[in-house]
Amino acid sequence: MLKKLCQCIGLSSLILVMNYGDLLGGGADVRMHVPFALTGICLAQIADILVLGLVLFAILAPLQRTRFYPLVRLGLAIVVPPYLIARMRAEFPFPILDGFLLLGAVIWATILLVLLLKFNSHYRRLVRFGDAVGVFFFVFAVCSIAQLCVVMTWKPGPQQHTVAWAHTAQPPREHPLLVWIIFDELSYDQVFEHRAKDLALPNFDALRNQSTLFTDVQPIGYKTVKIVPSLLTGHTIDDYRFGFRNSFKVHYTGVHGWHTVNGTNTVFADAQKAGWRTSAVGWYNPYCTIYAGSIDDCYWMNLDRIDGNMSQRSSFWRNTWSPLQQVVREIKAPERADRDTCTYDVRQRLKTHLDLNQHATQVLHTDQADFVFLHIGVPHSPNIWSRIDDNYTQFCDSSYIDNLGLADRILGETMKTLQASPRWKDTSIIVQGDHSWRINLWDWLPAWTDEDDAASRNGFDPRPAVIVHQAGQTQPQTNATPWSLLNVHSVIENVLHNQPTHY
Repeated sequence: MLKKLCQCIGLSSLILVMNYGDLLGGGADVRMHVPFALTGICLAQIADILVLGLVLFAILAPLQRTRFYPLVRLGLAIVVPPYLIARMRAEFPFPILDGFLLLGAVIWATILLVLLLKFNSHYRRLVRFGDAVGVFFFVFAVCSIAQLCVVMTWKPGPQQHTVAWAHTAQPPREHPLLVWIIFDELSYDQVFEHRAKDLALPNFDALRNQSTLFTDVQPIGYKTVKIVPSLLTGHTIDDYRFGFRNSFKVHYTGVHGWHTVNGTNTVFADAQKAGWRTSAVGWYNPYCTIYAGSIDDCYWMNLDRIDGNMSQRSSFWRNTWSPLQQVVREIKAPERADRDTCTYDVRQRLKTHLDLNQHATQVLHTDQADFVFLHIGVPHSPNIWSRIDDNYTQFCDSSYIDNLGLADRILGETMKTLQASPRWKDTSIIVQGDHSWRINLWDWLPAWTDEDDAASRNGFDPRPAVIVHQAGQTQPQTNATPWSLLNVHSVIENVLHNQPTHY
């Protein structure tokens, strides 16, 4: 019975591993992108492993001494391997289509039945091997639980810090202003070159009419986690490490060794040295942890869904129940389970967006910071805006094109605030994407819509959008030469040091 219990717990850990796999090995990637402790998430994951294991044991243990157990064991041998592959196929280095998965399951079941009926001795050896593998599963479960316990001890860095001038009455600020906005996943192709016919982006067009538009921007990476610190430091980053004590080390392309990144080697520090007040409101990256010393007024947030339909702000019971409920739904109604996950994702992203938008609006209205950095998680999936309703949505029913409409709306509100400031004539603005619309990341997910499919027919265009408005500029200009996205760093440095910018 003890052996059977261990096997059930081991099997449970593998069934649920896609919910907590990112937390194994220290969970560095998850830790880097969540602002709160992971204690509740880890406890819920451990509870799920144990609860599901006990449920499986409660079902199988009474059957072990009955004449039906050989049939039960055969059923488990037929079902478990294909089911585990189906649950974990996203981790395979190659795609596994539903048809191939079904064919493989049929072939596997046929092999087992042939062994049982024609080569019974070989079948018994296979069953004994399966029992041994089940014990190994338990070892995996113990190691997983131990690693989750370690992650529970992690303490996040600051999620916010502020200064008096940002939240107390101050005289009007007399200083040049630089506003740098990163719209995550903003595609030049979709905004300007092959815009959807029914998509109006009046605020992007208005900014373009008094700015320089770059039409051939060369990307410097595929992922935000590398691109943003590259832009901040001025060096292309091809790898990174986030330590358990929240240290951030990177590997620069073509440079030997690992280098610690903090506020001292970024444009934030350069701005402070030049006498500029710095402020940042950002999504996804821990700006207030990594760059704390060089950002005077800082806020970052990410309430997005964690694998298994969990979130940091949900209760322990909610985070325990949700993944188990999802496992059942995946068996009963796979398509509904996918849609439920997508809807949960949308609602969590909406919470993140509304929170960040509130803080970004406050920074702009206060008009006391001189260098304002805004990292906005739009038009990045999941899509939280509906053009049909002209409002936010809480369901998985919108497209990248909808989120472009939201990005335009945010830009319009930002520009309205900036143009109402006495500092408008001395205001420089950079609006950009960190990367383009990464079609291959999204086109297989339930959030993908017919409108997405129609908009993506030209294929993946790697060019992120970049628009630069220099203080006092009133006429549109176009730069059609190949232009590295890393040049944004130089543009910022020129503005901070009151030097002319030549493209």
